[in-house]
Amino acid sequence: MSTSNYLTGSKIVVVGAGVMGAATGYRLAQAGADVVIVDRALPGTGTTRASFAWLNAFAKSPREYHQLNARSIREHQNLAAELNADWLHLDGALVWSDESDSIAAEQFRARLRQLAQWGYRVDRASPDVVTRELEPDLVLNSANVSEIAVVPGEGWLDGVRMAHALVQHACRRYGATFVQGAVVELHRSGRGIDRVILAGGEELSADVVINAAGPDAARVASLAGVDLPLRRQPGLLATTSPVPTCLRHVIRSPQVYIRPDGGSRLLIHREVYDSRATEEANAETERSVASLAIGDAARILPAAGAASVESIRLGIRSMPADGFPIVGFEPDVAGLYELVTHSGMTLCAILALFVTEDLTGSEVPELVPYRPDRFAARVLERGTAE
Repeated sequence: MSTSNYLTGSKIVVVGAGVMGAATGYRLAQAGADVVIVDRALPGTGTTRASFAWLNAFAKSPREYHQLNARSIREHQNLAAELNADWLHLDGALVWSDESDSIAAEQFRARLRQLAQWGYRVDRASPDVVTRELEPDLVLNSANVSEIAVVPGEGWLDGVRMAHALVQHACRRYGATFVQGAVVELHRSGRGIDRVILAGGEELSADVVINAAGPDAARVASLAGVDLPLRRQPGLLATTSPVPTCLRHVIRSPQVYIRPDGGSRLLIHREVYDSRATEEANAETERSVASLAIGDAARILPAAGAASVESIRLGIRSMPADGFPIVGFEPDVAGLYELVTHSGMTLCAILALFVTEDLTGSEVPELVPYRPDRFAARVLERGTAE
């Protein structure tokens, strides 16, 4: 890790204006850096727009990664309060297993025991209590559901609103610049990157390039001759028409995931939807998912049965090879800083702070497990990007 302070007199180009790039650009500009945020589209309109956006530490392991996610949820609260924002919805999550699946049921109970050992608050409630006091519109089969985990500190995020607001605040309050364009070259002088070149020919001078391009991060890294160990994972979500329900919690059931999506709409997801997804929009696939989604939701939330699917969102998610974030300077390419993770919606708030601290040259022990140099040598043959 470099010990240089990149927040004083340095130009930082953040590639990507999803929640990760937007939050990081905001914090860096706030700290006094000369920041340019660049994206081929408007802030938040890529993968951020097509994320289920469950802010959670419930499903995260091992312990250090769980704690990082839990801390980031608290930092989301700080960030939203700082900007008097309305994009954060921490009304809790409800999680349960199907008792007829003995393996899944035991895994669920083991997870609850583990979270209790880690000191993470998870309350337990019977289906009767949940449907009477928390979510009266749910209908649950008590024969298959014996208890429900109530996770009060979790919720969901309006990522598009967040990303847009953070870029706007970074520009208006702290002098950052947003540029819309596709990055086609990372120009190197000696060992380091000194310019970012866009498809339209515009050149952005840079002392540091932060690669926060989500599923496009591997392509961006390859422009500097780096093979970033990242998979692109397509997924599909269904958004309903307005539904007459008081649903507030994120629901993670064995049958389906559901959360509110604003305007009385619901967002619906199942892993089987993702198994049908490809990187290109496919009308037939979208119709098949739409036909499933309403029935899936109506099994536990009958009011959804009268709704229709207004849209199917296709998102390409980034998945590092070992499932964990990649955060830090590339050891063989001076000035290239990787910032990519699968759990970007949850982690963006805390990683934005840690990256800002990292670029002052300070030690950030929380980032040690996630440095790029944990992977084998990944430098590609140099081509036209030289």
